[in-house]
Amino acid sequence: MNVKKMTLSAILIAIGYILHQVVPGIPFLGGMKMDFLLVMMFFSIFLMDNYREVLAVALVCGIISALTTTFPGGQIANMVDKVITGSLVFIVYKSMGQRIPRIMKISVIAMFGTIVSGAIFLSVGLALSGAPISFMDLFIGIVLPTSVLNTVMSVFMEKIMERAGYVKVLREV
Repeated sequence: MNVKKMTLSAILIAIGYILHQVVPGIPFLGGMKMDFLLVMMFFSIFLMDNYREVLAVALVCGIISALTTTFPGGQIANMVDKVITGSLVFIVYKSMGQRIPRIMKISVIAMFGTIVSGAIFLSVGLALSGAPISFMDLFIGIVLPTSVLNTVMSVFMEKIMERAGYVKVLREV
């Protein structure tokens, strides 16, 4: 991993963490908020060339998420979720090829990645905590709306990053 990619990835992850901490939840959705760290993990993965780099990014994001979670059993669930989600997102992104417009790739990956991440997190978290709440209730009430919000946020971030020269950096590395 070169220094430029490591630096940009670290900045993206730090921005995701800070935004996740300071942006309030959406009241009419039960206080739910976009998973900014997950969105930034996706953008970091887009920079990566090999699985080892993706694993490093996913582990860092998993550790940060584990340190900030309030879900019972969420520490382990976040670690498992980020590693599996990061791996799958990398495979999907690389297999999409160059013919698909970048904005379409971003949208599909944000939706797919958030749904996969949420399903894994809930499965592991509920299994560890034994919480008496339905997986399906949480999935429909939290994961699906979050996937829509993350997709919108990803498209918005792509436009911002395009203007900031992020796409140019991707081509250089």
